[in-house]
Amino acid sequence: MMQIENDAKVINERIDASFKRLINTRYQINVVSNHYSNTFNFLMYIAHPKKRSRSIPLHTVETDDLVYLESLIKRIQAHTKLTITYTGFVGEKWPSDLRPIQKTSAAGDDNQYLREKNHGN
Repeated sequence: MMQIENDAKVINERIDASFKRLINTRYQINVVSNHYSNTFNFLMYIAHPKKRSRSIPLHTVETDDLVYLESLIKRIQAHTKLTITYTGFVGEKWPSDLRPIQKTSAAGDDNQYLREKNHGN
């Protein structure tokens, strides 16, 4: 279990370092499943209306084990309230409750984290 604590610590420290709380700026964590290297990549997505959006690499986890990922996500969610989005997980389900990991769009594309979320305004 030590490795998961270490991964969580590294990711959470890097989230804190990248999260500048700038006004009118949207911060999200994006988790990307890399099927070629069997890893999960964690990125901080930062969107500001007057600047180019960018993704800052936070950490790569050297596993494709969804049980491990789910446990890691719980540790990150306990640390930050930032939205977490998922890319490359179409058709995958969380092991604990079988909910779909990635929300799929009508087009079925993998760019859902780039679109603005509309919360009833």
